[in-house]
Amino acid sequence: MALAIEINDYVAATIKDMPDRFGAFATLSMHDPESAAKELRRCVTEYVFKGALVNDTQPAGLDGDEMIFYDDPSWDTFWATVAELDVPFYLHPRNPTGSHYEKLWAQRKWLIRPPLSFAQGVSLHLLGMVTNGVFDRHPNLKVIIGHLGEHIPFDLWLINHWFEDVKKPLGLSCKKTIREYFAQNIWITTSGHFSTPTLRYCIEEIGVDRILFSIDYPFESFPDACNWFDAVDLDTADKIKIGRDNAKKLLKLGPFKDDNPDILVRNSALEEGGGSDENLGRYVFDSVVMF
Repeated sequence: MALAIEINDYVAATIKDMPDRFGAFATLSMHDPESAAKELRRCVTEYVFKGALVNDTQPAGLDGDEMIFYDDPSWDTFWATVAELDVPFYLHPRNPTGSHYEKLWAQRKWLIRPPLSFAQGVSLHLLGMVTNGVFDRHPNLKVIIGHLGEHIPFDLWLINHWFEDVKKPLGLSCKKTIREYFAQNIWITTSGHFSTPTLRYCIEEIGVDRILFSIDYPFESFPDACNWFDAVDLDTADKIKIGRDNAKKLLKLGPFKDDNPDILVRNSALEEGGGSDENLGRYVFDSVVMF
């Protein structure tokens, strides 16, 4: 945890004079739930960090080959702290390592990272949190995942069908449906997934209020993300929600650069009147939090 504390202190000192431009997520060592909870509380209460971002499972063991998941009751102390602080937890992917890498990915190395391994790891972890009751024990918990849901939205009907019609009769005890957890506990970002048909599908499947614009820098570029979102043909209100307002609400952002309702009114009028709306997209990007 010493390294995490050092990083959090450095970030806090770097951004403290620019609160209208920068916010931060805490970095945490996830070897021990109590220590992780303590450091998160420090970062949120002392530095006003907006939540935490953790790279999937925590490597552990003498050779680093074990994986700590956060989906069993031993982590309830940590999740209770996250819920009490009312901040989101971003479950970010990590690269496969050790024997896990050797057995699954060494002969399939081109599938590592966004092509497959990222989604496989995070979807396993998040659905484990669902089926092992984390969201039932902590109903106000807020979790963010990237890449337009790490493949889960595209299997949502299938997952829901098997949970409700097959697994629950056999003993699966989670109290709500997968759709309810997405509606109440889970947000997704556009990070690294700049596809308009895919975005439209996610809006239809999980709702526009659960989607946050994101870039995934340095893995993806600002121009690629921003030019794509500039050109997306969406209802103005929906575009503003994804580009700014959903993050503003979830992260409880105070005033920030370009946080000016008059700009929205002017740009909305341009769009409705058939004028150019190029500033709308760019305005949204200037105001967004990047994951």
